[in-house]
Amino acid sequence: MKSFSLVRTLAVRYAMTMALALLAVGVWAYRGLRHTLLRQLDQSLQVTFELQARDLGDRGSLLMLHDGPAAEAQFLRDINRLVVVRDSTGRVLQGNTILARSLPLDSTSLHRALAGQRTFHTDTWREQEIRSITGPTLGATRGPAAAFQVTASLTPLQQESQKVLYRILVTALIGAIASLLGAGWLATSAMKPVETIARQARAIQGGTLGQRITVHADVLELRGLIDVLNRMLERLDRATHWHRRIIRDLSHDLRTPIAAMRAGVEVTLWGDRKPDRYRQVLASTLEDIDRLTLIADALSLLGRLESGELKAELTTHDLRQVGSQAVAKAQGRVGSESIRYGPPSDPIPVRMDARLVGLVLDQLLDNAVRYTSPGTGIDVAVGSRDGTATLSVEDEGPGVADEVLPHLFERFYRADSARGREAGPGLGLTLAAAIVELHDGRISARRGRRGGLRVEIELPCELQVEGAPALAPVVEEIVKLG
Repeated sequence: MKSFSLVRTLAVRYAMTMALALLAVGVWAYRGLRHTLLRQLDQSLQVTFELQARDLGDRGSLLMLHDGPAAEAQFLRDINRLVVVRDSTGRVLQGNTILARSLPLDSTSLHRALAGQRTFHTDTWREQEIRSITGPTLGATRGPAAAFQVTASLTPLQQESQKVLYRILVTALIGAIASLLGAGWLATSAMKPVETIARQARAIQGGTLGQRITVHADVLELRGLIDVLNRMLERLDRATHWHRRIIRDLSHDLRTPIAAMRAGVEVTLWGDRKPDRYRQVLASTLEDIDRLTLIADALSLLGRLESGELKAELTTHDLRQVGSQAVAKAQGRVGSESIRYGPPSDPIPVRMDARLVGLVLDQLLDNAVRYTSPGTGIDVAVGSRDGTATLSVEDEGPGVADEVLPHLFERFYRADSARGREAGPGLGLTLAAAIVELHDGRISARRGRRGGLRVEIELPCELQVEGAPALAPVVEEIVKLG
């Protein structure tokens, strides 16, 4: 696609607009001036008509002002009044010049003059336009005089009008050139911050975080553009930081099973082994392969979550039943004495994907069991307040440090510094947070009353969200990763 300069385009279009505006005003002024001059000429012709008609009535003849062709042009330029007297047939009886006797006859005006009316009319004479007034003679006249005609050439008026039109066109041209220069300067000044923004944006490198557009702009639209760009850079910084963290943590998560498989295979190949030993190595290798498969599935799920492809299918369920089912499964693994659950007597209807919310509760209970000492208690509670349903899981374990709490739901984050083979890729709480977010809810973690970790979920009791492909089948296995 062909590119163009915005400054040049704005300047040219503004100049063309101003030129058209000036031209339109000039044409309107020219037509108004011409109309005014014609009206003044008609008034002048009428005054001359009355004066000449009275003079004809008093003297009986017209005064000869010009008697030869030599001074014809000068006469039309200086005096420009041709007067003739006609009889009832239109024949010229008298004229103030020899030129006047050749004036054309307008029969309609003659008939109106005989009827006592005055008429203005425009004709062509000697290849030029003329303006005439024809009317009855005034007072007593000698002879058969019936009509009186006063004529003026329009050539002087046209010449003056053409001069004015020429000045108008020159003014419009000068105005267009001045507008072009002014618009170019104005557009350049307005676009200068944009050039600075582009220069700073080009200078921002992907490897350096925290860079922002620092241009000062007085224009409101440019301020909005700078704000949008800086917000975009902020999102890119977060995404870059997240991807760097994924690469760093995954490199460790992938290195651990790969190193274990390599060590087991190498040791086994050093000498002859019994079949049972080979089976142990193969079983251990299969476990590591399963771990790598789960990590690959986790990455795939992360991509689908980030792109928004996976959403919840929402129907109305009682949150107490979801809690009871999750607690029952957990008690089957750790014993009924370790988990305490006392649901309220009234139903807690929530519009949700019950399987997904159950998976979240499974993950929270699994974490509570995994990171607490055997025999310690776990409290599970559901309730509602102010139109919001609540679900919490609190353990009696050692808890986590205060500085760790804000990061528990981040991708690939684990509170423990050691990353053994049993540690998992750190996606369990992240997926739990993503599921809660799909339900327009909120998840938070804080220190419990007995020093352990307390995770609380808030879900709106009335949620209107259109359904989409279910997330539960994909998440069910991934949440087991921890």
